[in-house]
Amino acid sequence: MSTSRSYGDPSGIARSLDVVGERWGLLVVRDLLPGPKQFSDLLAGLPGISPNVLSKRLRELVEGGVVDYQDLGAPDRVRVYELTEWGRDLEPVLRHLEQWGQRAPLPPAGPPSR
Repeated sequence: MSTSRSYGDPSGIARSLDVVGERWGLLVVRDLLPGPKQFSDLLAGLPGISPNVLSKRLRELVEGGVVDYQDLGAPDRVRVYELTEWGRDLEPVLRHLEQWGQRAPLPPAGPPSR
């Protein structure tokens, strides 16, 4: 769970948002649903996110038990992020949220806000 902020509410929704509710959190989870990815792949797939914010979100998601990582040995020497079993449990929630969001107005054209 992120140590920076909490709703301080014992409901399941509030506790869920404590773990994945920070900006970009659910989009990181969405991008990890197909399988493990390197930091650079996540960064490329999330236009508008800064490397610092992505690092922070990944750290919070790891601390929250939603994401795990593996450091690959030589010759690659890269870190690969993937969803934990608990993180994969978010898939039906995200699929439903995707369907629900299809009815929302499209955002204005232009670069994403940070």
